[in-house]
Amino acid sequence: MKKSFSSITGLLALCGWLLATSAFANLPGGGTNGASVTLTDNGDGTVTLANGIIAIHINKTGGAIDQINYTYNNSGSPTTQQVLSGGHNGGQLYWEDSGNQGASFTYSVVANNGNYCEVALSSTTVANILFEVHYSLLRGNTGFYVTPIWIHRAIDGGFSMGECRDNIYSGSIFNWMSVDATRNKLMPVSPSDAAVGVQGAPVECSLWTSGIYAGRYEDKYKYSADYGVQRVWGWSSVGTGGKNIGLWDVAGSVEYYPGGPMKRELTCHDGTTILNTPHGSHFGGGTDSTNAPGEIWSKVCGPHFIYCNAISTAITATNAAAQALYGDALAQATAEGTAWP
Repeated sequence: MKKSFSSITGLLALCGWLLATSAFANLPGGGTNGASVTLTDNGDGTVTLANGIIAIHINKTGGAIDQINYTYNNSGSPTTQQVLSGGHNGGQLYWEDSGNQGASFTYSVVANNGNYCEVALSSTTVANILFEVHYSLLRGNTGFYVTPIWIHRAIDGGFSMGECRDNIYSGSIFNWMSVDATRNKLMPVSPSDAAVGVQGAPVECSLWTSGIYAGRYEDKYKYSADYGVQRVWGWSSVGTGGKNIGLWDVAGSVEYYPGGPMKRELTCHDGTTILNTPHGSHFGGGTDSTNAPGEIWSKVCGPHFIYCNAISTAITATNAAAQALYGDALAQATAEGTAWP
């Protein structure tokens, strides 16, 4: 399905109207009130978008976020945690567009008024398509919105969409992965937990040789899910040494994913990875995207919400803490869906 939008400002403005007219256990965006939203150019090719709760550090030419600083109070005093710290490759949210992981972006500001800020990063380094990613933050948010947009112009040649997704390598503090009610568990993240490849199996398949799942097989595909039912997936930091906080990918709607409700794609996997794949080919279906030269269209995928949450440190039982964080993330997904126009 192809849609034409110039920005996501109108959609998020509608979310704000719904905040004023409705009451939820959780609110779209995760909250209201609070400090003004600020946009700071750091003078080194990066900008920081912040609201006193969430601060994201964005590379203007690479399009990636390498810091998500979350300020919360679940123990009696405010704490700020960089939730990507210690993740793979330093921890980051980065873009893989049509198989191109090295796109170069041009930065611009779409809106910035103290209540709401939206920045856009545009790339033409992927052949025959203009690719944009928008990052948006509202006052009081406990997360931020991410919106990829693909624009095919009259000047563009024939184009076939490849693998397109954002990948989050979350921090080393996270140890519990939640995809749904049945795939909701403590994960082996200790350096002492070892795994080996499985002869004759795909390279993604391995066998745990130590740790809590020793003797069991592991691969990222068993954590895939159907878009038609999936609204939230992510990781929690719980148990001994845990922070009792979570990091989640929340979809207010899945109408923009190609392939229909039974289209299946990756969500999370070992390595504290969180994926959102607007266009993927892992299981077929939804990959028919060949476009003729000169076709004029744009497709908006999102916004989806990167949500941070926290519960009291008085909840010390590992499973209880994980389920409380997951339950709150599910409630956030319901709120985001209610705000969808």
